Amino acid sequence: MTRTITLGIAALLLLLASPLHSQEASETGAPETTREEEPIRSVQNEEPSIEELEKQSQEAYEARKYTRYYGANIRMMNQRPYEPIYMKRVIEACALLERRRTAYHYMLKMQQQGLSYDLSEEPDAANIRTTELFDYLNNLMIEAGEPAGTAQPVLTMEDDHGTPSALTWDPSRERFLVGTLGEGAILSLAPDGGEEVLMKADVENGLWAIKGLHADMERNRLWVTTSAIPDFEQYSPADRGRAALFEFDLTTLKQVNRFNVPMDGFLHDLGSIAVTDEGDVYTFDYVTSMVYRKATNGEALEPFVGSKEMDSLSAIAVSYDNRRLYVADRYKGILVIDPIEQSSVMLTGPETLNLGRINSLAFGEKKLFTIQSGIRPERVMQLDLDEMGSGVLEVLPMASALEGFEGPGMVTYKGGFVYYFTNLEKGGDGPFALVRTPLATAQDKPEFMLDSNPEPESGE
Repeated sequence: MTRTITLGIAALLLLLASPLHSQEASETGAPETTREEEPIRSVQNEEPSIEELEKQSQEAYEARKYTRYYGANIRMMNQRPYEPIYMKRVIEACALLERRRTAYHYMLKMQQQGLSYDLSEEPDAANIRTTELFDYLNNLMIEAGEPAGTAQPVLTMEDDHGTPSALTWDPSRERFLVGTLGEGAILSLAPDGGEEVLMKADVENGLWAIKGLHADMERNRLWVTTSAIPDFEQYSPADRGRAALFEFDLTTLKQVNRFNVPMDGFLHDLGSIAVTDEGDVYTFDYVTSMVYRKATNGEALEPFVGSKEMDSLSAIAVSYDNRRLYVADRYKGILVIDPIEQSSVMLTGPETLNLGRINSLAFGEKKLFTIQSGIRPERVMQLDLDEMGSGVLEVLPMASALEGFEGPGMVTYKGGFVYYFTNLEKGGDGPFALVRTPLATAQDKPEFMLDSNPEPESGE
């Protein structure tokens, strides 16, 4: 839809996109701020935790101390810069304080990051809803939630073996391998819908819930991460917090080795797997936020990277040449690690880049593919990287807000497409749809046709 913007609104948008000035004061006497950390200062430079700030936020709101409410949410946003709920609260706090320009600044910021919220019915936003600029920005945010991109159906999977929790392409079988939580099963799924149970957790093999899979045809290996968690049907409290990386022969599925997470007194829950061309295996721990590595010739799963700043790890990917390891934090973005130099930086990009709520990563064609679930809209994104692999040159939406798109996750790259599951947020009830989206270049009109009968794929 084409929109006409008046000169006045255009000028205001330019102003809102620039740093805020302190000259403007609201009718309540609360000044506008130039830096987001100013409203409340920490004691002895120790920033309160998110839990403490959430408590401050709630207490301030209930007491109608909206300047403190604003400040608590600004500080949470500083700690978790990609979390949209804090940005939304800041907008509403500014509305309650009648700080219109600051509120519009953050509305513009959310819209530029492709986040979709409708503030027209929010009671706390009433004070900022009386302008043409509000209508314009709010409509843009609503439009950001419209379906876009393509998700082509590949196959559907029932929940007979539990919720899908891991995905990899097996070139040797020309099948997708899928791991499940409930039964701890590993399934082989043909593009034409055929299904075979390759193995299932039992006392003999020692598997629990399957959390990560990677088929390495070059070395004829199947790597599996597994964790003893309550979602596992055979869960025993005696195994609570145990986790391991398994090595199987890809052809025979005979167990070659088992690498337990080192005993350290902590609970553990391993996530997805990334493997380099040289055979280094990486995974991460949801509980301790530790990245582990099993080196090519290594004999143990060893701690590799840990960071107190990254405390909600959610996904991992690696460049094939082992030059860059990408580790996503649900709230803080993506840490780029140089395994050779053993250094790290946060992935940088344009201000329009939002890296919150990532639950899956994949690497291919010098591009990083992300799936963001639990935000509005849920979406699949393509990040074109610079030569160093630590900066984003271009952000390209691939698919978002499509029908039947609840809880997309578990992405893998193959032959010019990313493949991933949808319908994962229905409380574990299938069917689950495996879909594919082509690399982002020129996007066609949105489509999502789970009821159609796609043609079988060949092994690309």
